[in-house]
Amino acid sequence: MSTGVGSVQFARATGQKIIGEAKAHSKSMSGQTVAAFVGKLLPLGLLEKKVHGLFLSLSPLTPEAEDYFRTVENMGLTTKVGKELYNQITATLHLPTEEFLYREIKGYDLVAPNILKTDTGLYKLFILKEVNSGTPSNFVVFNKSGSQIDDERFLEDLKIGVSELAGLDFIMPSKKKIVDETPQVKREIVRGLTVGTEWADYRLPAGPTVFVGRNEFIGELLSHIKHNELPHVLQIKSRSGVGKSSLVSFLENKLSMDGVITELHDSRDVKTIYDVFYLVQRFTQSSIIATNFIELDEQLKNLQLSLNGQKAVFFVDQFESTFSNPDIFDCYEYIANSITKLRGGVYIVFARKNDQLTTYDNSKVSLNRINQLSKSFTLPDFENKESILLLEKINENNSNILSKEILPYIIEFAQGFPWLLKRTIAHVLKLTRKGDSQRDLISAGLKLNDLFEEELEGLDEIEKDYLVKIAAKLPADFNELQYQFDEDPMLVKVLDKLTAYRLVRLSGSTYDTYNDVFKEYLVYQKLPEFRLLVIYRMYPSSVISQFHKLITMRKLTITKITENLNVREGYAFNLVKELRNLDLLDAVKSGEWIIPTNVRDIYSQGTLAGYLRRKILDNQLVETLLKKNLSGEKIFESDIPTYFSESYPFIEASEKTWGLYSTILKSWLLALKIIEIDGEGRIIASDVSHNDATAELGNLKKISGLRAGNKGLFFPVTSHAKMIEVTSLILNGEEPTGKEALKAKSDLNNAGVLVGGHLAVSNIEELNEALTAQILDDGYEDFWKAIHADQPCYEIFKGIAGEGLTESTLKWRLRKLTALAKKLKIIPNKRFKY
Repeated sequence: MSTGVGSVQFARATGQKIIGEAKAHSKSMSGQTVAAFVGKLLPLGLLEKKVHGLFLSLSPLTPEAEDYFRTVENMGLTTKVGKELYNQITATLHLPTEEFLYREIKGYDLVAPNILKTDTGLYKLFILKEVNSGTPSNFVVFNKSGSQIDDERFLEDLKIGVSELAGLDFIMPSKKKIVDETPQVKREIVRGLTVGTEWADYRLPAGPTVFVGRNEFIGELLSHIKHNELPHVLQIKSRSGVGKSSLVSFLENKLSMDGVITELHDSRDVKTIYDVFYLVQRFTQSSIIATNFIELDEQLKNLQLSLNGQKAVFFVDQFESTFSNPDIFDCYEYIANSITKLRGGVYIVFARKNDQLTTYDNSKVSLNRINQLSKSFTLPDFENKESILLLEKINENNSNILSKEILPYIIEFAQGFPWLLKRTIAHVLKLTRKGDSQRDLISAGLKLNDLFEEELEGLDEIEKDYLVKIAAKLPADFNELQYQFDEDPMLVKVLDKLTAYRLVRLSGSTYDTYNDVFKEYLVYQKLPEFRLLVIYRMYPSSVISQFHKLITMRKLTITKITENLNVREGYAFNLVKELRNLDLLDAVKSGEWIIPTNVRDIYSQGTLAGYLRRKILDNQLVETLLKKNLSGEKIFESDIPTYFSESYPFIEASEKTWGLYSTILKSWLLALKIIEIDGEGRIIASDVSHNDATAELGNLKKISGLRAGNKGLFFPVTSHAKMIEVTSLILNGEEPTGKEALKAKSDLNNAGVLVGGHLAVSNIEELNEALTAQILDDGYEDFWKAIHADQPCYEIFKGIAGEGLTESTLKWRLRKLTALAKKLKIIPNKRFKY
């Protein structure tokens, strides 16, 4: 702070008015500050020698300010700054000297002396570090007579009221500060980060030995440093859980091995600006810790001069933790400014979350200056190939326990989010080792809440409550937590258990959760910014027709579904997955599901369509399409496969497959009256209100009653040629007429490609893909196997089509189905034995 222009005094020798200004800024005094002081004196008669200026500053002048002062001091200016002013104040106030007081302290080195003024008087306050440590850890206070203060309440109030002391312990002459149970943790800011050494460790950042991917990102950043490109301030940004800390640890390790001077630390361990000064000393390998910004500038400058073409990189991880402490934030910002001015081989890299506000507190912390000085590198989620590589590494190191069947589901579930990918794998590995079937796990959906709750299994309710309360205070050291919990004797025991269970990390003397994703879940019940991009793989007519049969059942298992629907196990698994995607089933335990009570209530009220409309509208891809439509952007049905492939970069699929998924999605959207498709193939949001659509569609009996047979399969009643003819007419805006045309429309309805008069396909190729998918349904699998093996297939077809049909009807349906299969080239175009 600054006192501004002070009261007027007169010089005894000259009689001049003396006008002074006193500064107590933490940063060095710039030339601009001194110039502003001179500017205030000019109108008061500085040039006419009517006044004399006295500039006092506890902070030293920058070299720029010293140069400016030398050019103006003859006007009638005097300056007293830095150590010189400090010594004169000490002498004038008759305070004891550092040399005298330092003899009273054993086992500590002096980092920085200070003069403290409070309501109760003047004191000397020393910032100290242990002799065998580099990190400032303690402070001690003396009164004017040189006696050490032992008033614990007074010292506690200092810690709370003075931000520079927040992370330090005070020293008392005669008694311990805290009870004997207090963990005696040596305060130390660890060099580097605490990282994992196992491929499946999701709690810790991945160490350099278990790091995969990011090749392009790493190459770009290393090239920037290697070629000495500007700027020299870099930011690595991403949301929580994407792997910033893993990346920074890998970069630091690689640069260090290449001969680059590096410093890496977790800024959550930094409590005071003296900690930052110590880290710069460690980085620059200076002999002492700087006590002001001039000395800090000198240390960085000396490092630059010693490089001889080498590079030096100062890494700051978890930088967002400084946003709540303006002094520390400003200190890092000063280093960034200083390194920018050097324009040499020194770089500073900030790693931080980008889901923080640009400005934390407009009056205290703003990122504007750092953003102006820096170049930002945004770390994306994993690409598909990176997810696959990590999965393979984990599987190789766990005796290949994960089957090829489950790996794509894990990749699809995690959607390239590295933390969730590792967490899901750990979850699956744990359950697999317990004997759970991986097929059951696939069907269970692996909901994110289940993964978090698994973390807390070893805690009782009281300990869970403590964890939530503690997480809200982190990061913090033990003393801060002890104060927050009013010296609760239970705290020590709980912290020990949470640390042992790896729910809380202890780095140096700082406690924090291992992952911000977990912390936000504990404190705010907030899940990551993550929404499942569900792909619907079954047509609405097929899903709903089966759901009408399952609604009468209570607990569902794969065995019960196969028996009651007379379907194969594979079909039952796919049906369960689809019903789970629509929240029509809930898992009660591994391999067992129920239809939720709220769904049964909705069904009894005849409003299933409204429920499913909301579920489909919550699908992120659907939401994206509708938002684009409402904003005036033209969306054509031919665009949807592209949106699919862009939204699911982690799924390998052909253009035909994306086209099929698009057709199925359009079928759902048309069936639920969410969209319409005009004659040009443009997708338009339906103008039917939600309430009207719900009332009209009810429990979707119309779309579910179109399937024949006890398995709800597609049976054509007309020829492939007629289906093509009718589809072409509708695509051209014409209305098909005649008895055979009506049969063809019925087939298209049953296949899910003609919904409410709108086609879900945009051309004949898409029609053929949709028909192929329908008759390659799992329910037909045994039938097609028999045909390909040239074996009798009539009895198999009879079991599929259902009992109660005459032999002639069964044979007629069989001929229609095989005729369509031949046209679609599913089976050879020849005669078969039935």
